[in-house]
Amino acid sequence: MLEVNEGRKRHCWECLRRCLVCDSTKPACKRCSASDIVCPGYSDVKPTRLRWLEPGKVKVRPKSLKALKSSKASKDNDPEKTGIKAATGSIFDYAIILPVEVFTEPGALNNTYIYHDLVPINQLGQNPHIFRISPALLQEAMTSPHYLQSGMVCMTLSHRMNRSRDHPELKALAQKFYMYRGNAIRSLTEEFNVEDKCAADSVIAGALTLLLIDAQHGTLTWRCHLEGINKMIKLRGGYPKLVRSKSLKPMLITIWFVKVFGNTTCPVSSLAWTESHLDAVDFILDQYSAAISPFHLCPLPLVIEIIKINHLRMRGWKHVPSESEDLSQEANEILRRVHDFSPEQWATSKPLSTKEWVLIGTTYQIAVGLFCIHSLQSVSILLEMPSLRLLCTTYGQHLQELLKEALSSQHIKRFMIWPLILLGVEAVHGIAEMRAFVTTQLKKLSYDVGTYGPLTANSVLESFWASGKTLWDDCFDQPYAFTTQIAVDTSQIITGLSDTT
Repeated sequence: MLEVNEGRKRHCWECLRRCLVCDSTKPACKRCSASDIVCPGYSDVKPTRLRWLEPGKVKVRPKSLKALKSSKASKDNDPEKTGIKAATGSIFDYAIILPVEVFTEPGALNNTYIYHDLVPINQLGQNPHIFRISPALLQEAMTSPHYLQSGMVCMTLSHRMNRSRDHPELKALAQKFYMYRGNAIRSLTEEFNVEDKCAADSVIAGALTLLLIDAQHGTLTWRCHLEGINKMIKLRGGYPKLVRSKSLKPMLITIWFVKVFGNTTCPVSSLAWTESHLDAVDFILDQYSAAISPFHLCPLPLVIEIIKINHLRMRGWKHVPSESEDLSQEANEILRRVHDFSPEQWATSKPLSTKEWVLIGTTYQIAVGLFCIHSLQSVSILLEMPSLRLLCTTYGQHLQELLKEALSSQHIKRFMIWPLILLGVEAVHGIAEMRAFVTTQLKKLSYDVGTYGPLTANSVLESFWASGKTLWDDCFDQPYAFTTQIAVDTSQIITGLSDTT
């Protein structure tokens, strides 16, 4: 056995640390040189562990770390708020170590928990974006840009934090999360400053990853990321051109749905892109009519109605008196189309599990009906009259029964956050049992899915219930993107980067 070991090529200490195949070139291996890393060599004695810094970019500031540990955030004992209140200032100044264990642990976590959470979705129809992280893909990910690496770490840390709310390690996880988030932002900013890279596929993926991370934590910065993504897409020729990219297509679906649904849960004064969304209706129908996304199952005909409602809200807010009658007529036509939508007919186009698809379609149909009435009454396009109040009461009772069934299904529960929020808005009309149901289910959904989004939604709804107000725009004081999506499929981008190196 000793003779066999002596005959093998030696790996340098850095390649051993990163679980890479070393080319054993002396005095320094080529893999380290290609990664701009000083090769530690092949000596028998393991060298001292170092923080690897990009020359002239970042320096360690120990005093800031001490300040961080003594900050107010460390005094907060509420585990549900720790992730949101964790310090976000000087922590960004730190050099971030990206050793192999940083990747092997997220990979193991994904395969053990996240992947198994997503597998039941395949019973609705095989989804190509649900897969185990293979050792080969993990190794390729370790050579991807730092913003993609750190984004992966943030995603798994966020999931772990949601599964460890009563665990002593929660605050340490939150601090680590914000360290890697800061590293991702810093690395992505550097790419933005390189002209030929600022709109690359990997940069769009990195920005979308940050968007989802921030949306989960209820921060306003998700809109900033979305605006940046829009600019990058324009630089690349717009959606019609980018949709041809196989690696970007799943991301473009996510971007569209975040934009559309993000507009529903924001004050009317913050509505964005409503006219461009309306102009893109034919494009959306053409591109996504057959898509099965693991995170957005709202029937596409109802998504189109949501786009039209958002645009109508904007027009109602601008309030051109001469258009009032026309706007009311449009609102009633939307409500009629939503009512006439057939979940049963829609479900026949799906490959599997017709019963579950009918349940999904019916749940979203009722939720969109409530959204239409509540949001358009908020801008006085629809009047507050007894017949509509009675209709909303009926919708609310029906939606609660549908959600009881949907949330008990492993196949579809993660898609129910938006309908739950709609039920929560309806529950402002003095229905205590309905409020308790919404609160319980949002907290449970947050734990099951591993994101903060449902907790943020619950906090917003509880404030609304306590406010004494009842209008849609009284509920959402700022733009929120309530999504249970924790990541995007970047596997083809990572593989493509690996093939070009």
